[in-house]
Amino acid sequence: MSTKIALVVKFDIKPDYLNQAKTELLKILEPTRKEEGCLLYELHQDLDNPNVLMFYEIWETKEAWKKHDLMPHINQFRKATKDCFESISVNKLRII
Repeated sequence: MSTKIALVVKFDIKPDYLNQAKTELLKILEPTRKEEGCLLYELHQDLDNPNVLMFYEIWETKEAWKKHDLMPHINQFRKATKDCFESISVNKLRII
């Protein structure tokens, strides 16, 4: 069985914050893609509701993903977007 972990992280963005949230999410793409253990990190926008953005991520291990969560660029992102979201949900997936 693979130790890889995939995630879908869904951001429901408040209507007046779409541009700010999208800008901040785009800023974390490249630094995250360079992290050890990051295999895929893609940002998507819902076709029917533009205020929904999602990351699809694949990490070599759960530990690599947990390290990602502590990175300075992620902490900066959290500070910059603290008022932007109605909700954030995370689905952790096992690759089969």
